[in-house]
Parts: sequence; structure tokens; C-alpha cells
Amino acid sequence: TVMQIATSGRSLNPEDEDYDYTLEPKAHKILAGLGFREGDADKQAKTFSGGWVMRAHLARLLVSEPTLLLLDEPTNHLDLEALLWFQDYLTRYSGGLVVISHDRAFLNALCTGIIELRGQRLHRYNGNYDEYLIEKEARKSQHQAAFKNQQREIEHLQKFVDRFGAKASMASRAKSKEKQIARLEEVAIDEPEDELKKIQFRFPQPPRSGLKVVNLEHIQQSYGDHVVYQDLNFTSERGQRIVLVGPNGAGKSTLLKILANVIPIQGGLRELGSNVIPGYFAQNRVDSLNPSLTVLENVMELRTTDNKLTEQQARGLLGSFLFRKDDVHKPVKVLSGGEKTRLALVRLLVNPPNLLLMDEPTTHLDMGSIDALIGALKTYEGTLIFISHDVHFIKAIAQNVLHVHSGRL
Repeated sequence: TVMQIATSGRSLNPEDEDYDYTLEPKAHKILAGLGFREGDADKQAKTFSGGWVMRAHLARLLVSEPTLLLLDEPTNHLDLEALLWFQDYLTRYSGGLVVISHDRAFLNALCTGIIELRGQRLHRYNGNYDEYLIEKEARKSQHQAAFKNQQREIEHLQKFVDRFGAKASMASRAKSKEKQIARLEEVAIDEPEDELKKIQFRFPQPPRSGLKVVNLEHIQQSYGDHVVYQDLNFTSERGQRIVLVGPNGAGKSTLLKILANVIPIQGGLRELGSNVIPGYFAQNRVDSLNPSLTVLENVMELRTTDNKLTEQQARGLLGSFLFRKDDVHKPVKVLSGGEKTRLALVRLLVNPPNLLLMDEPTTHLDMGSIDALIGALKTYEGTLIFISHDVHFIKAIAQNVLHVHSGRL
């Protein structure tokens, strides 16, 4: 059961010798904080999705209260409410914490130090993520200045040696300069490393839609006996930037699929406005990719009579998303999560929609790619409706927040 996972299978029988009366209440509290409903603890774990099972194992770690928590992308399967609870819990946690995360707000709230792996070395910075960025830029400037000064001095000394080394009267001085050069080269400052390549893009200006973009009236939607929406009404207008938040299972992704016409509605009315072109960015990136094709073929298949995309143009577009040379011939099935996310973004740019529907767009993206996506969305001229649990991303992009809960907005 979920409770057995959360308590590491330890005894919950008061008659047993190793019984801990604090264990079950603690586990219930943590499971509730991570989003489990009353009664879920006694259910079999196999009845839950993989994301919920991951939460149960996260609860197991928190219940055990180790002196050091090692967490690899712990927020990936959390909705916003569970994430904020988890973040608050960790701020009060008495043990140590080592975490890998691409959630800037999460790192800012928790971290007192950042370790960056670069050039096969570990670089330590004090402070949270924002402070790390400031300190990194300062160190970079200092390093560049020191490198330039040293190279300038070596060049100056070498010119003296080249000019006077052959003259007998200056030979001793030239020899001295050569020794100075050798000493400088012994403690040579490494040439500053090139920054890692980052994706760079903008959304092309899409066709202008009518004022009313999409309208839902009296929507009914169920999965088996589970009723998601009974009488849902929703309207969006041109240029809005709406984020859908709420607990997992509340129906956020279902609403996005209804808006994108990915699933048929079981009752009610779905109506697109004049000249509306929807584009859907699925949470499961493979849903918006053709797994039987290569990276390049996934882009080229989007050519239309109105958009005669050439292979050179497609390669240029893919290059801006870090797919270069032979990378474009990789089959989609071998791509990493981050590569699939970048390819799904490329496909959106080929025929730009004016209604952009994005489900957890920052998942699998690194910090630089998230910043690039934020920059592109800030200049996007269409209508945007998205789901995210990334607080930094939401604050940067959203103008309206819709809370999805119990079948209502």
C-alpha cells in the first residue's frame, strides 16, 4: 500500500516490539502535504500513476528523516500546491540537503550554496541561485581581465626577446625576459571557457485571431466512473496569458486537451473564434512527435502548400535548438527528454499557432532553455494557456491564474 511505502514497511501494529507510535501520524501528515487524499494511504500503490508512486517514495524519505537528503529533480511530479508544501517542509528540515533541480524559485528558497559542474570540475558558490548568477558573472569578468593582462605581459616580453635576443649586447636581458615568460607560463591562467550553447528563438508573428478565441459551454467529461467536469464554462480572449493551477487529477490536462480538440467532448459546446489556429504542446512530448521519423523528418513533414519549408531552413531552425550536423538524423525514439521538448518547440515554430496550449513546457529543460522559452513567450503575440508548477516561469509569463478544482474554475 501507499502507507507501507511511506513507512518503509515498518510495523504499524502497537503490539509489535519495534512499533513507533509517531510513525503513522507523521506519514499521514506528509502524504497529505504531498497531495494524497484521505483514504489513499490504504490503497495499493499499483492503482496510482507513476507520478503518484514517486510521491509515495518521496514521502518515505521524509518520514525516515535522514541526516542528509539527496534529491534528483524532486519537484518533477509535484503539482504547485504539493511543491509549495514540500518547499516549506524543506526550509524547516534540520538535516542537510543536496539537490539537483531546474526550478529556480525552489533553489532560491532552499539553497545556501550552489555547486556547478563545468569543465570536469566542481565550482562552489555561496548563496542561492540568483546570488550564484551574480557571483558567477563577477568571477567570469575577473577571470577574463586576469587572462588578458597575463597574455598582454607575455606578448610584451616576447616582443623584447624577438627584437633583441640576437644582439650580443642585449643577450643577458633577453635571456632574463625569457625566464620571466617561462615563470608566467608555469602559472598560466586558463583561457576563459566558451559558455555552453543555449537555444535562441522567437515565435514568428502568427495570423491575428478574432477577439473571442475559444468558448466552452456546459462541458461534460468523464473517465469511466470518474467525473472530471459536469457543467464547465470557459471563455478566453485574444492576447490573454492564462495559467491553469490546481492539484494533480483536478482536470488541468483534460481541459487543455479539450481546448486543443485532442479528445472529443462528451457533452456541451466547444467553439473556436474567427481565424483561430490552435497549437498543442503535450506533457508527454512524444504525443506531439512522430516517433517513427528522424528529427529532421519531424520538421519537414509539417510542410504545407502555404509553407514550403526547405531542408536548409529546417536545419537552420533545428540548429538554433542545438540540433546540429548529424543530430538531425537521430530517430526520435533515442532522444532524451530535453531533446524531445526542444524538438516539440521547433514544430510549433514551423506553422505558428495564435492559440498556444502548453502542458508543463519547462519539464526536461535546463535553466538556459527555460530562460530562452520565457523570452520567446514574452514577445509572443497570440493567446497562451498553459499548465506549470514552476513558480519562476508562472511569475514571468502569466497574467491570469485559473484554479482548477473539483470540476470548477
